[in-house]
Amino acid sequence: MMRFFCFLSLFAATLLGQTQVQVSVPNLPSFVNVDRPFPGGIGRYQQWFSAASLQAGIAEPRRITQLEFFAGTQPTSQACTIDCEILMAHGLGSGVTGLFDFNYASTPVIVKTRANVNLLAGAAGAVVMTLPFDTPFTWDRTRPVLLEVRIYGNSLGSQPFNYNFRGTTQSLGVTSRVYAGGSPGATSGTVSQGFGMMTRFTARMGVELTFGTGCPGEGGFVPVNTVPNLGWPGIVWDHQLSNAPSSRPAFWVIGDTKDAPFPVDLTAILGYPSSNCLLYTNPVNLVGVTTVGGGAGGGIVTLGVPLPPTTGYVGLSVFTQWVVFDPLAQNGALCVTPAVWTIIAPVGG
Repeated sequence: MMRFFCFLSLFAATLLGQTQVQVSVPNLPSFVNVDRPFPGGIGRYQQWFSAASLQAGIAEPRRITQLEFFAGTQPTSQACTIDCEILMAHGLGSGVTGLFDFNYASTPVIVKTRANVNLLAGAAGAVVMTLPFDTPFTWDRTRPVLLEVRIYGNSLGSQPFNYNFRGTTQSLGVTSRVYAGGSPGATSGTVSQGFGMMTRFTARMGVELTFGTGCPGEGGFVPVNTVPNLGWPGIVWDHQLSNAPSSRPAFWVIGDTKDAPFPVDLTAILGYPSSNCLLYTNPVNLVGVTTVGGGAGGGIVTLGVPLPPTTGYVGLSVFTQWVVFDPLAQNGALCVTPAVWTIIAPVGG
């Protein structure tokens, strides 16, 4: 591991920057009032945000940890509690349709479990609702973002009420929404292109993103690369190989780039015919292990990597992958997992 620690130390005092950033979307010189979803009583709402609108303020993949919404163009004295649940997912490049469940481009994450949240009275443009997340949403900085609000009731008899949020009705290509009143589980709603609330996202450094594809070993099983805990200084950072052939030599690979010339075909490098078994990063450090378990697809390995307690490498991107040497693989040589891109988080995650 010494070579790995030296690799991290090269970045000391160069990467630690803003561990948390905020970006408001849409970011316009003037705003109008919108009254959905929270003042609408019981209902279901989705709002789509283009990738480009968020990329302007977020420079890398990050975990979104909080949302805020703003009062409209006039002060409001109304306040209430809203019984709601908040979900987030990656959205489709084409925006939203009227069918709620078909608007997800990834499995939705319940970022705030169902609870009563406070909608405050406030001056024009003031923050009137703050939603810290129970579970962060990891944005890949490539795809649009889809926000979903399911409203089960409110402290005003669960009826609609007068309240305006700062928003837009003319932001085609930046944001859009679909809304249905009357049920938090509605299957379809009305689409309004270019409409939506101005939303302030809080995004925190530190992510894990799986990318690329693996190739199969014995029995046709594609091994799996799992990183159970986010990496940050001072912890034992766990890595798991599963679904692999048993009793086989394997290597855990860590590198500092996924750019050209990567990925490279490993079987071609070893003199075998090309087999699309790809290495996605440069092998700055290798750790050799042997899989344990029973039979094809039953092989596993758990590797704990102690991370240095210094913080100078917070924000560093590292790329990890497993390579398993397997003569019973379809290519007669090896199988590999997909890769994981980790951006090291601040202490505590």
